[in-house]
Amino acid sequence: MARRFLDQLGGIITVNLRGSKLEKVMNLALSRGIFIWDIKKSDETVNFKVRSSGYEALKEIADENGFILEVTGKEGLPFFKKIAQRRLGFIVGGLIFVTALYLMSSFIWLIELSGNKNVKSNSIISTAARHGVYKGAAKWSFSRSEVEEAILRDISELTYVKLDIQGVKLNIQVVEKVFPGEEINGPCHMVASKDGVVEEILVLDGQASVKEGDVIAKGDILISGIVFPQKSPYVEQKEDAEEEAPYLLRARGKVKARVWYEGYGECKILTEKTVLSGREINKVLLETPWKEFILKGRRESGFPLSQQKVTGKKIKTPLGNFGIRRLVIAEQIKESIRYSESEAIEIAREKALEHLEARSGKAVDKKALKTEILSLPSDPVLRIKASMETIEDIAVARAIKTGENGN
Repeated sequence: MARRFLDQLGGIITVNLRGSKLEKVMNLALSRGIFIWDIKKSDETVNFKVRSSGYEALKEIADENGFILEVTGKEGLPFFKKIAQRRLGFIVGGLIFVTALYLMSSFIWLIELSGNKNVKSNSIISTAARHGVYKGAAKWSFSRSEVEEAILRDISELTYVKLDIQGVKLNIQVVEKVFPGEEINGPCHMVASKDGVVEEILVLDGQASVKEGDVIAKGDILISGIVFPQKSPYVEQKEDAEEEAPYLLRARGKVKARVWYEGYGECKILTEKTVLSGREINKVLLETPWKEFILKGRRESGFPLSQQKVTGKKIKTPLGNFGIRRLVIAEQIKESIRYSESEAIEIAREKALEHLEARSGKAVDKKALKTEILSLPSDPVLRIKASMETIEDIAVARAIKTGENGN
């Protein structure tokens, strides 16, 4: 290992020796103390390595004996030094660029925030900036754990904060506190959340305001939390007895009703669809604040109709954006598609089903789905109405407003 290091330090020259009786030159070289190794011999040539300090002596021996000596390779520090001297500007420029890139990557240039819904993004970002985390901040100038604790301390609506640094980008991930919803603890009615027809009613507390078979609208009182005492027909009532005043309570119970949902869907019989032709233009672009350069590909205008896919990375600096982007431009063409009646019915039915599920908020059993075609055979658009019938509990609590009982 030490000998190889010294050889690299002094320089190594790979040569090709041509002529007859090659052993004579090699023996003369060895007798004069010229060290050669890595010998590869063929019919009239031999390749081997020699130290740069012994090359001139080896060349004299070859010239004196009529052999042809050709240099095929050079390696080691002396030759690298000569190359470095010839390309000093390029090497210095490369070192400056790498150093500048390393220094710029030691700062935060991009901040992303995720996880917040109610807490404003500006509030979180400004709080982080007060504690040393902002665009342009050096990574060594702050402690992530200390900033996380400070943000939690300053913003009481957050229960978790995490700072994740990826290159020059900082991701602030937060989790907001979940506060309990507004609960009704006092007197309340049970009211209808949807339109329907009452199928079954079960009163646990309160007085029923509807009966089976009644048609109800959203917001109607189903079980009242205002109770009017009823006189018993089996108890003799005194003539001067005062009527008991109504009282309030928290109504409880279940009211099942028959509810209908409707959805609508349509499909054009003749339509145009945009598809990919298979032709593409690929480019690799170098982005700088001053100009964009094409590293690969031709400067083509593209296709009349196309879609683009851009991938790459970008670094934001005080001078502007630097980055390399790969651009793929795929040509698109328009195709006319004519659906058969059965295909159009199926597409419109699926759209009506999606509309129905969005309105009902639940998955729909396709077997229970009823569909009706609304359009005529000559219409360019096939329209379908889908309907569904369900039985569900529609009773929800609603607080009794002050003065609602008439007092």
